Amino acid sequence: MENNKQDSSQINTKDSTAESVNNEAESSTELETSTTPSTKQTAQSTPPSSTKIVDTESHSDDAASTSNRKSSWWVRLSILLCLIIALAGIGISYLLLVELESQKIELQTKNQQTQAISNEVTEALIEPKRRIAELEIQQQNDSLAYQQQNQLAKSHQQLQERVATIAQRNPNHWMASEAEYLVRMAGRKLWLENDPKTAASLLSSADDRIEAMKDPALLPIRRALAHDLAKTNAIKTTDVAGTIYTIDSILIQLDSLPLNRAKAQSAEDLAEQHVITDSLDDWQSNLAKTWHSVTDGFITIRKRTTDLEPLLAPDQQWYLIENIRNKLLQAQLALYQHDEVNYRQSIGFARTWIQQYFDLEETKTQEAMTALDALITVKIEQVKHTNFESTRLLQQLITFGSLVPTEEPQL
Repeated sequence: MENNKQDSSQINTKDSTAESVNNEAESSTELETSTTPSTKQTAQSTPPSSTKIVDTESHSDDAASTSNRKSSWWVRLSILLCLIIALAGIGISYLLLVELESQKIELQTKNQQTQAISNEVTEALIEPKRRIAELEIQQQNDSLAYQQQNQLAKSHQQLQERVATIAQRNPNHWMASEAEYLVRMAGRKLWLENDPKTAASLLSSADDRIEAMKDPALLPIRRALAHDLAKTNAIKTTDVAGTIYTIDSILIQLDSLPLNRAKAQSAEDLAEQHVITDSLDDWQSNLAKTWHSVTDGFITIRKRTTDLEPLLAPDQQWYLIENIRNKLLQAQLALYQHDEVNYRQSIGFARTWIQQYFDLEETKTQEAMTALDALITVKIEQVKHTNFESTRLLQQLITFGSLVPTEEPQL
């Protein structure tokens, strides 16, 4: 009885243990669930009428169940810890991800705000930069204006000093300046225009200005002016104006010059030659005239001392006259430029063409040939006078107010 009671108690304990293990197995893993019912079935399948064999098996089952319980608890605890750690890691990761996303959004917002502030600052700095550039340009202009003002001040001071110097000079200084200007104009007329007559008159006017000053110290200037005037009057020049007018007269008559054409004997002259008189004394001449009237219709003989030129067409006549006119105009240009070679060449071409194509027996042609013969002998003189002696002395008088004495030669 006591054994049966112990067995029943053991069976009850096993049943409770199996139920608890079953409950824990159901909450943890399927492996433990499969193990625990087998134990329970084994325990329940044991008949209550078993003796020692059942007792031995119960003791072994108790030890195995105890070891299994201990190992299962450790496994469960480790699994639970792993789950807790995994869940904690997942939670922490999620929290970190959320925090990272929030920080990223916040950073983007701050970047946008920074960009907006930078744009606003850039827009706000445009006007100051433009103002600064305008101020720099204005400063440069002010510096240039200041430099110009300084230059004007220096020029004004120099002008005042010069006016003061001129005011202290002799009042005849203005007459000396006028004489120096006349001498410069004479030099331009002589060297640029090759006009010694006008240059001589200008030098005479300058000498009159120096004479009007009534200063014996200016005798060297008058001596130099007289020497310059003598050299100018000694220059032989070509009458450019007269030569130009002569060429113009030929150009005007060029269209009216007759061309060189072959002349046929007129019918009136032939009729006069063949008139027979009524006088018997003229029988010989009448016979000769009759004979000539008969034979002149068969053979005609004329004598010419020059070559017979073919008749020119109207367009050829126009080209001929225009070529002659062009050569005469070139001669005028060469005359203005004092180019004797081109002048003679142009006159020579015009003379040759007139002699060849125009009637030399006409009065107008002879007059044109005579004028061209005179023009081709014109000699263009070149001015070789370089400078005036009075120029240096007049410049000294204007600059220093008096003539600078020359150094005496050393012995």
